[in-house]
Amino acid sequence: MCIPTYQGARFLGETLNAVLAQDRDDLEVVVRDNASTDGTAELLRTYDDPRLQVITAPETVDLPTNWRKAVEATTGDYVKLVCADDLIAPGSLNQQADLLDAHPDVAIVASRRALVDSDSRVLLRHMGLRGLTGVQTGSLVARAIVRRGGINPIGEPCGVLFRRSDYDAVGGFDGERVHPMDVDLWVRLLRRGNLFGQHEELAAFRTSQSAHSAAHSKDQYAEYVSFSRQVAAGWEVPLRERAAGAVIRRASWEAWPLRKRSTSPGARWLDVVRPA
Repeated sequence: MCIPTYQGARFLGETLNAVLAQDRDDLEVVVRDNASTDGTAELLRTYDDPRLQVITAPETVDLPTNWRKAVEATTGDYVKLVCADDLIAPGSLNQQADLLDAHPDVAIVASRRALVDSDSRVLLRHMGLRGLTGVQTGSLVARAIVRRGGINPIGEPCGVLFRRSDYDAVGGFDGERVHPMDVDLWVRLLRRGNLFGQHEELAAFRTSQSAHSAAHSKDQYAEYVSFSRQVAAGWEVPLRERAAGAVIRRASWEAWPLRKRSTSPGARWLDVVRPA
């Protein structure tokens, strides 16, 4: 597992604790600090765990490069990338690794996830993978992506586990388009095998004012348009589904500033998912 981080001290401790709580004997955790200046290094020095490897970059690089270098530093057969403000549920790594062990035809295992706020309080539950649970072919997933206007139906890296050999074979994270960088990798991995979508909610994605994903710009919209067209062409998605996706993407983008999310006051996600 790897955690690329930059100026992530506020949430990194909670994230790292959730990762180190996984009960897998061969757990390896790589944290790559992208030359942070916010106390990240001091926080990491408080951890004394032989499973943890901390890499401190000599200079700050762009986000895609930091992600790639974090993955490259891992040595295990399976990879999960967890952003420095996201969370994973107890036992989730074992569940996903067991599925990859049992299904050699599967390239990606993905769980549903929650959306949490800066205090880890639940905003939305059981997000993603609508119509994509169980074993799904790459072609079916590609069509779902295009029908959603290029928006990621699989989920963020914290909910996904994949094989390192497949990652290397497809060239890893590609930073040409930053915002759909994760789903772009998922699509390329699906050339190597199927998706296994889990019904369970095993990860939590954090939204905050400082989050990379909180950005909402014309450039981001253009990246999703370009990505959706690439997927449609590469997987020969029918024209009617491409047209439907364009309408959905435009409507979703226009509605984004108006979204309101219901909260669950006092309910922190790890408390919700932690076994009694």
